[in-house]
Amino acid sequence: MKKTIIIYTFILSILPCISYANSIDLGAKATQIAGEIIANPAAFFYEFQQDLETTTPLPPGKTYGFQTGIFPTLLPATYANLSGKYRLHGEGRISPGLPQLDIAGGYWNMMATKIATEQSKDINSLDFNGYYIDLIMSSSVSPKIRTFYGYKYSQLKASLKLNKAVDIVGAQVTSFDAGFRDDFLIAGIEHITSINKFWSIQMNYGIKEQVLASKISWYGKYFEFGLNIYPEGILVIHPVVNFHLNF
Repeated sequence: MKKTIIIYTFILSILPCISYANSIDLGAKATQIAGEIIANPAAFFYEFQQDLETTTPLPPGKTYGFQTGIFPTLLPATYANLSGKYRLHGEGRISPGLPQLDIAGGYWNMMATKIATEQSKDINSLDFNGYYIDLIMSSSVSPKIRTFYGYKYSQLKASLKLNKAVDIVGAQVTSFDAGFRDDFLIAGIEHITSINKFWSIQMNYGIKEQVLASKISWYGKYFEFGLNIYPEGILVIHPVVNFHLNF
């Protein structure tokens, strides 16, 4: 079936996100992952949403910025996405010791769902999208080190309706309508290595689902390279590449 081929192609394209991919049976792993996706599709696709979310503070002296996720969100997951960030308060501007306060948010929509709907007569409707908003405070502890902490609300919608049941890895699937929403607490530390060059490490805790995620990032004037770690995720480690502009 065309849908099964699409699912398997997508799964195989993102297997490099698994650190031990070279040492496993890719066919068996694809089957296992496909079963886990069918069991909890919203949680799986939400991990990719977290890859594109911006949860670090604006660089000192910058007022606003834009970001788009490149890998694995735009490619290969086809998440067309855009995030924005705005500084509400500069550190120490009103009173010494008051932290910098940024607000950020973004939206994405999976382009592959529209292609699949148009090309398959068996799909009645298919929709994957999501958005988020966060508030991040940051305070300097030395000229090169800042701590940051904040709150994030994040939501995803995943729905599929087929005209007839389809067998996918042994399960008869006709539809699913799933969602994911959670409130997150964020805490991290950022180190400035040189002009327009940073690295950071952060922890995110989902209050509703009670899950932890962590992220290690290296970023400069235009690009961010990172590793997102989801201990309870289907793909535990996600290499991440994002593009951003700050003004």
